[in-house]
Amino acid sequence: MKKLITIVILTACACLPSFSQNTEYSRSGKNGVWFEVRNDTANPCRYTEDNKIYQAERVFTFGFRYYDPQGKERYMRYERIPKQGYELTETGDTATYTYYKADFSFSDVFDTKDSCINRYEVEVLCTAKPFSKDYNQTVEAFCFLYDDQQSRWPLSYSGIVENERNLWMHPIRNCLFRILELNPFPYIQYPIKKGNTWKWSLSIGSQWGDERWKTWTGGIINKYKYKITDTDCEVVTPMGTLSCVKVEAVAKSRIGKTYLTAYYNDTYGFVKMDNTNIDGSRIVIDLVGVNF
Repeated sequence: MKKLITIVILTACACLPSFSQNTEYSRSGKNGVWFEVRNDTANPCRYTEDNKIYQAERVFTFGFRYYDPQGKERYMRYERIPKQGYELTETGDTATYTYYKADFSFSDVFDTKDSCINRYEVEVLCTAKPFSKDYNQTVEAFCFLYDDQQSRWPLSYSGIVENERNLWMHPIRNCLFRILELNPFPYIQYPIKKGNTWKWSLSIGSQWGDERWKTWTGGIINKYKYKITDTDCEVVTPMGTLSCVKVEAVAKSRIGKTYLTAYYNDTYGFVKMDNTNIDGSRIVIDLVGVNF
């Protein structure tokens, strides 16, 4: 399947106690995310080496469940493509790049033989690639798990910001998960205290729209509000019952509202993310394993 798309790379930030170095920070907007500012650009791991949770070479495995706007659970069927990359077509003074990307459809029955997928991995990389050397985030690589979780299909790269002021990360945004571009991203500020609130905002282009959930013309500005509503929630996971901080968030723009309830643990990071999407559907994501 061919689709003409525009690639947009976004940026962001994070934090934990007892960081050893004196770090300078920049902030995106009045209430934005705190980013580390490092001058040692020859070190590709400069934004990863002091991470406490999302350390280089760790692999986080997540399971997910999707519920349509009517509340019915459905399953994502991954439609792989025969090749990756793009084609360049030149017509006179016009150059058109046609990018090949995977698509998806829904199934009412989960069947791995029918390319249904319900898990993905996030690998933390010790590199600035595939971004520029000035990229000021930890790089995360996403891949789907298929064939009964025995095979991996590489998808994309994005970023995590982890430092002593905040922890912020891009969610997976491939196939069905493109809808999460409109949701609050997983984000927590330090120090942790019940009742704490914070904000940030993000400009989002119309290329993130899709007829299966919402389309619009021109850019929108998503404005986010977060609040810590509990500091001692128990969440049952394959790693055991974990004590978590509950963060509730809302995103608002001219096209509507989305919501996120996230559960954060100081060893495993975000272990549960319950997303209410722009069309009223839900994607519930759970951490099911970590390879230390």
